[in-house]
Amino acid sequence: MTINRHSILFKINITFILSFTILLFFYLFAHKIVNHIETFRFIRRTIFLVKKNKLTDSKFSEIDLIKNKKIIKKILKNGKLIFKRTPPNINYTLTLLKFNGSEYVYLKSKTNKVYFLVKRDTGIDIQEILLAAWLSLNLILAFLYISIYRSIHPLSKFRKKMEEFKKGDININLDEYIKRKDEIGYIAKEFKEAMNNVKKTLNTRVWFIRNVAHELKTPITKGKIALELLKNEDEDKKRIFSDIFTRLEMLINELFATEKIVISDTMLNLAPCNFADVINRAEELLFIGNGNSKINIIADEDYIVKADFELLSIAIKNLLDNAIKFSIDKKIDKDKDKDNKDKDKKDKDKIDKDKIDKDKIDKDKIDKKVIINIEKGVLSFINTGQKPSISEELMFEPFLKDISLKNKDGFGLGLYITKQILEKHGLIITYKYKDNKNIFSIDLNKILYSKGN
Repeated sequence: MTINRHSILFKINITFILSFTILLFFYLFAHKIVNHIETFRFIRRTIFLVKKNKLTDSKFSEIDLIKNKKIIKKILKNGKLIFKRTPPNINYTLTLLKFNGSEYVYLKSKTNKVYFLVKRDTGIDIQEILLAAWLSLNLILAFLYISIYRSIHPLSKFRKKMEEFKKGDININLDEYIKRKDEIGYIAKEFKEAMNNVKKTLNTRVWFIRNVAHELKTPITKGKIALELLKNEDEDKKRIFSDIFTRLEMLINELFATEKIVISDTMLNLAPCNFADVINRAEELLFIGNGNSKINIIADEDYIVKADFELLSIAIKNLLDNAIKFSIDKKIDKDKDKDNKDKDKKDKDKIDKDKIDKDKIDKDKIDKKVIINIEKGVLSFINTGQKPSISEELMFEPFLKDISLKNKDGFGLGLYITKQILEKHGLIITYKYKDNKNIFSIDLNKILYSKGN
């Protein structure tokens, strides 16, 4: 069991454990001191009565004279010796004994003819009062601990409710917390109001996406039908328009799929699939044919994964698209360096350079390569290029993107959608920049398929 040292419950437990320990320490210390004081008072009073020859007159408070010789003999024989002294100004030797939890003082004259054995008669023992006080304080501390624990313990359940909400369950029940009149109840009320606002926003978002996608599908379908009716048009032109309509239709279908995975808690359609097929499907979504020089696949073996084939293909497609878009061809870099050496024609060269850069970007889309490396179950997307201008913490956030001509048409949703899909599969994506290369890595070992799955 993992112990969270930063949790409130852990700190409360430590506080009360220390409180009980300190209270026990003070009780034992006080018990010892009080016992010494009471023993000293018992001895001093006994000596005083002996000096005044009043020990045998009557029974005094806290002193009980033992007269039975058999009992005296038994106590002297079996009692534990505490100490033996010869007090000044008295003709007796004093011995302190302990027998059956009671203290005894044995006084014996120097002539051995007179002796006394007295027992400490405590009456209302201060030790008992001390014990009662200690037990009472322990009971009060225990009551406070139970009361505080019962008040704070629901926080752990409340935290699990928030984790469910974070995972996509927007219909969690908080009624048992809202009824409380403490701080947890107040937080639960505020959280429920925030949750209701999120529901409204999500419902509006879903309504907007569905309606826009529906409105787009109708003209696309009509356009494809009208395209088929054209007979005299050039076949190449018809193919171009057909590709455009097909692309738009695929984007809409992808929009629906990502809506399900990001917004709702849709169950994944998990099934064994060859990861090579997943990559091929991702290439199809990018309109990249198999064997295209843009992608170089290196795998130490054939991997079978248990995943949602279509959604995982979308995630891989987004990573491929991102890697291809931001990879840099070495030949083009040399041309850029050569252009930068020309410093004499500033204004004119600036205009020409913008045009050249655009041409180079178009050429870059053909020449650049992306490496897909799979080794020991770890999938890596590697491309040579500059490090993104946004931080690693923000690159997976929605609508955040690197500002450049290469990415001018993007909306900053690719990596965000990819992360959501991977998290649904229980996978984590990481990024690092090393040796002028952008590297996105995913550990696939959690979803590797075996017959025992």
